[in-house]
Amino acid sequence: MPPKARSLLELTRLHLGSWGLLAASYHVALPTNEVVTNTLFYALLGTLVHSAGCVIDDMLDREFDRKVAVTIPEASALLIVLVAPIFYMFSTAGPTALLLGLVGLPACGGTYPLMKRWMYWPSLYLGFAVSWAIPFTWVAITGEFDWGMILNVGVASCCWTCIYDTIYACQDKKDDEKAGVKSMAVRLGDGIRPALSVFDAIFFACLLWAGYLNGQHLPFYVMSVIAPFLLCLWHIWSFDHNDPQDSSKTFSACRHGAALVCAGLVVDHYCNLVSLAI
Repeated sequence: MPPKARSLLELTRLHLGSWGLLAASYHVALPTNEVVTNTLFYALLGTLVHSAGCVIDDMLDREFDRKVAVTIPEASALLIVLVAPIFYMFSTAGPTALLLGLVGLPACGGTYPLMKRWMYWPSLYLGFAVSWAIPFTWVAITGEFDWGMILNVGVASCCWTCIYDTIYACQDKKDDEKAGVKSMAVRLGDGIRPALSVFDAIFFACLLWAGYLNGQHLPFYVMSVIAPFLLCLWHIWSFDHNDPQDSSKTFSACRHGAALVCAGLVVDHYCNLVSLAI
């Protein structure tokens, strides 16, 4: 993948937020052109939301991270600039999706940076925050709540985020211990591999059940469920959690598995549209 495209993918978290979007598109057999349009729309929205979250994180992390040079007035002004188009885009997704957005943005994105001060499970909370995109996109596309799909895809997304954010936290484990910053990497210690394997198993089970509920076919189960599960398991048991460079390399590789989930959904959606047209 070209470096610019990879940077955009990591910025928007599109490979995670698209799980709900693509599953919902399959559910209602959305035409290809509408899938592309919606993907671009949520890519822009994801960029804005993630940028706003980074600004909030920098504002709250000034005491912990001396590399953060932004001042509070500067950050506040930037946050206002970002929030205005975010709320406008929320409003175009329908009243229910708007409500989910208005609740989720401050409740999830606004409070995550504080979790590293209060609890040893900030990665799990981040997974919850990122996965708030699942009910938002599902309701915006289908116009209805399907709690079986929303919960299973949401939990799968939460577990995936938790696994790789914990791997990411291994880079700063020693510095976090000195600074008093809490993280799952610090808490789990040498038990990190079996703990993350449990999250991977939950990811597998939830996505498998979501596929059944959504009437998915073979491409989804092979590309979106089995392949990412095995890739993640290999990452968990092969990386050196005491080596910051290896942890960084493994974290960067998480996009491959997340992209596989998207690829399986896209291929299965295309095959479904072809079968409906025959």
